Amino acid sequence: MDNSKIINSVIDSKLVENTYNDALSPGLKELGKVGADLVKTARLLLAPLQIAATFQDRLERLLREMNVRIPESRRIEVAPEISGPAIESMRFIKESSPLWDLFKEVLFKSADQKYVELVHPSFVQIIKQLTSDEALLLLKLDVEPFHQVYTQDLNLQENRLENRVIESSTIPLDDLLSPESMGIYYSHLESLSLVTWPVTKQDPIFVNGVQTGIRCFSEIHLTDFGKLFVSACIPSTDS
Repeated sequence: MDNSKIINSVIDSKLVENTYNDALSPGLKELGKVGADLVKTARLLLAPLQIAATFQDRLERLLREMNVRIPESRRIEVAPEISGPAIESMRFIKESSPLWDLFKEVLFKSADQKYVELVHPSFVQIIKQLTSDEALLLLKLDVEPFHQVYTQDLNLQENRLENRVIESSTIPLDDLLSPESMGIYYSHLESLSLVTWPVTKQDPIFVNGVQTGIRCFSEIHLTDFGKLFVSACIPSTDS
């Protein structure tokens, strides 16, 4: 079957529905009668559906790229528990998002006899939980760990550490859409067993012979499971 027939068969299937048009049903159009403020609010809610309405074009490009990437002799049917949730989620994601790239690569590997063993169905569910910033962090961590050096004061009266001050950091905050959410991102990625952030070294800080604090050297890196996950979500060098 040539590319055009493959693409048309998928596009004409039940999988690709015009969600945006469905959302703009007569009931929702009635919002225009109750005031401009509600219409503006409705647009905020319906913005993702505008992305879904253009999914047909994105799907066509995806399938064409898949045909180029995967030799016909290696193409296999993708497990429905992978393809279904992945394609459904991709309807609401822009091609420029790191999340699109993660979903796309999982689909490509799942359709390739050479790499299918790298993909677990749970990977799709993990991607569905990620933000674009978290996806970007994982891709960068696959290249190299992040390092951060910080100090903390020693409160002798209460026997605790406080006043954390960052001295240096390679965490790519400037590349994030919401850098202020880095703490939440790490906590979430750690809860998914994808990353860890150990302190690799501690040096005491002394002033006049009295310890006043510590200097900590820490590293954020992928866990073993995180490495397996990311390996399934990035293009293989020997495709």
